[in-house]
This record gives sequence, C-alpha cells and structure tokens, in this order.
Amino acid sequence: MTLPPKALTLAVLSTVSLSGGAIAAPYPPEVVSRFTSECTTALQQQVPQMAQYSNAYCTCVINELQSSLSLAEFQAIGESVQANVTSEVRQMLTNTAQTCLQRVTQ
Repeated sequence: MTLPPKALTLAVLSTVSLSGGAIAAPYPPEVVSRFTSECTTALQQQVPQMAQYSNAYCTCVINELQSSLSLAEFQAIGESVQANVTSEVRQMLTNTAQTCLQRVTQ
C-alpha cells in the first residue's frame, strides 16, 4: 500500500498533540490507551484507506515512541507540536510512521 508519508505523519502529529525495539520505560497504561484510541480515530478520519490497519498501526507507533522517547520527551513533543516542531522531531515521527506502515501492511 502506498500512502503519502505526509498524511501518516500528520495523523501521528495530531495524535501526539492530543495525547499529552524494546520498550525501555513503558508509558503509563492510560497514556498508551489514550494515544492508541486517538491515533486510531485520527487515522480513520484522515487516511480512510488505512482504517483496517489503524489499531495495529497505532499500537506500532506508540511502541516505537516508547522505545525512542522518555515519557517527558513524548509529552514535550505533544506540547510543542501545535506551536513548532523541529525538523529533527518531524523526521523521527516520519520515520516511525513509515516503519509502522511497512510492518502492518506486509
């Protein structure tokens, strides 16, 4: 499945802004649950052709973020997404989106 990376990145960005490898320090269950729920909803609305993959995709994304970012870093991205996202953060989120897209659509 070929989807525009921008659409997937936007879905991830909008979810990170809403949500407040091996997982080094798991996020609290309520953070994971909220992210997954909001990500799934955003993905189904923004990229309808991904609806069948939305839960697996969003679970992949939160697992990848947990392995890459501390909870404080994750929350800081959520706070800064609406105002200003650095190119480094945008690239990390794009890479995460692409990795998870490949995993769930194979």
